[in-house]
Amino acid sequence: MARRNKALLEIARDIGGDEAVEVIKALEKKGEATDEELAEITGIRVNTVRKILYALYDAKLADFKRIRDDETGWYYYYWHIETKRLPEIIKARKMQELEKLKKMLQEETNEVYYHCGTPGHPKLTFDEAFEYGFTCPICGEILHEYDNSAIIEELKKRIEELEIELGLRKAPKSKSKKSRRK
Repeated sequence: MARRNKALLEIARDIGGDEAVEVIKALEKKGEATDEELAEITGIRVNTVRKILYALYDAKLADFKRIRDDETGWYYYYWHIETKRLPEIIKARKMQELEKLKKMLQEETNEVYYHCGTPGHPKLTFDEAFEYGFTCPICGEILHEYDNSAIIEELKKRIEELEIELGLRKAPKSKSKKSRRK
């Protein structure tokens, strides 16, 4: 359950930042609450709480029931966390990340990049470097071919990890240590 909660909080943070995490925590404690109650508990403005709740609803992580007050005719929305589809949502997000990483890997392997060596300055494609006469557009230093082999290896490693997590690839067999005899 702790892993499930951690994953829920990570997704909430991606959706609405720290305020969404606070809303999720308040909903976990309360079980079911109106947007006004959540605003009071968290200290977050009501319209921000509503925005977060709708985003969580769109992500299928929260749901509500609508109850009509017979005296006033107003509708009250009672929100709760919906975690039945959490594994499916996590898998879909990992698939999106995998596709993004594969695209980044393709760009890094298919393109030659140039950089002046100054941190924070852009790395440019061949075409971009050619347009600037192989000089940095910020500092005017000469551009040199950028070694992106470390980036490529890191992307490959992360892609492999995700594919193993998603069951798209088998984990590599660990190398057993051979016992040495003297």
